[in-house]
Amino acid sequence: MASASPFALVPAEVSDALAIAKIFAVSWTSPFTRLQFGEVNPDTLATTMASQIASLIENSPNTLFMVMRSASQEIAAVAHWTLPTTVGESRENESAEEKRERELCKDEVYLQELPDGCNKALVYEFMLSLRILRNETLLSRPYFLLDNIATDPAHRGKGLASRLIEWVFPHADKMQNGKGVVVYLETSSESPAEKLYKRLGFEEKGKAVINNLERFGGEGEHVHVAFTREPRKAVT
Repeated sequence: MASASPFALVPAEVSDALAIAKIFAVSWTSPFTRLQFGEVNPDTLATTMASQIASLIENSPNTLFMVMRSASQEIAAVAHWTLPTTVGESRENESAEEKRERELCKDEVYLQELPDGCNKALVYEFMLSLRILRNETLLSRPYFLLDNIATDPAHRGKGLASRLIEWVFPHADKMQNGKGVVVYLETSSESPAEKLYKRLGFEEKGKAVINNLERFGGEGEHVHVAFTREPRKAVT
């Protein structure tokens, strides 16, 4: 008989914000990420992100941070989810201009809060390319978005990321009176996590390419891939 996991899958609390930010900061080590954020000290980046994460946990009803918490209250892994818009929060009557203004305002706030040394021009182009990819892939369908997922290096290889992702499946499948909604994520084409996503039932749906990274002090191009998991009918 398998022993119980020493980690509990629970919603994050505001007091977890710095621990979550530190896990994200030490996980963003790819050449493309370093090109975006430069040689910013991980602790500096974590401090900047912590206030944003705390605000989302406390004030954003459609944002959820799920964490794997040990018996000693250590955060071993985290998934940042954006939940489908509810009826009360629907923006279906929002005009294209209103949507553009809202997104621009959100982008400006995010960019202003980035620490010195970040390549803000690249960060902004990357955000826009992902937004276009998402819109083209989902075509206004409601969805769960996996914004970010990361595991503390000391706890990798324990299946924590799988649990954080699989948690959302039954919630997605029972929405819309059992019709379900899609689960969506994006990842680098060079990420080893692609194998995990495919094993969990995600399928590749499109790509966003940033060409000529020489414009930002890099080389070549960067490719980010969109993956979706379609809703499944419950087995009766």
